[in-house]
Amino acid sequence: MDRRPRTDGGDGMRDEAGATKGLAGGARGVEPDTGLGDTVAGRPEHGIYGTILTAGLIAAQDPRTDPLVDVVADVLITVAVFWLAHGYAHAVARPFAPSEAAGARATVSPPRGLRLAWVALVANWPLMRAAFLPLGVLVLARVAGASVDDAQEAALWTCVALLALWGLRAGRAAGLAGWRLARYATGSSLLGLILVALEVVIH
Repeated sequence: MDRRPRTDGGDGMRDEAGATKGLAGGARGVEPDTGLGDTVAGRPEHGIYGTILTAGLIAAQDPRTDPLVDVVADVLITVAVFWLAHGYAHAVARPFAPSEAAGARATVSPPRGLRLAWVALVANWPLMRAAFLPLGVLVLARVAGASVDDAQEAALWTCVALLALWGLRAGRAAGLAGWRLARYATGSSLLGLILVALEVVIH
């Protein structure tokens, strides 16, 4: 009787099945190009840009001559226009962007029409959201009895703090620590400090 081990290809079949499963798992690990990008949390540059825009708009206002409601409305409307403009630009430019899942088979078709517009607006929402906290500080400070100048400066300092926080997050992501991280965060808030100085000089 031949007692040699069988070579019926069972091991080969199992290896092939394992390889096929691994390839399938790898394919599932690659997200299809749906065009959603970073729409859930938004991209940080939109929040940074929105903070700078809000600070500039608040610094340009003169609450001593304009009612508080008008100041808030002017800032919100202007930021909203920028938000819509950025969303429109991203939606129109979407076909020119390289595929985010190059080499992978897309199981979901890229968004088009109204869905593409919605995706672009959601992706740029941090730009609009950046105006809420500084304006909230402006309103609360005024309601609490602060002068119009003090309320405006409180809102601007809020923007400076937000820019410093963005710089802190960016510095940590870049691997900075200690004094290097502190300098990076301070440098990130420099534009906000300039806007505060301009507000003092103008008003």
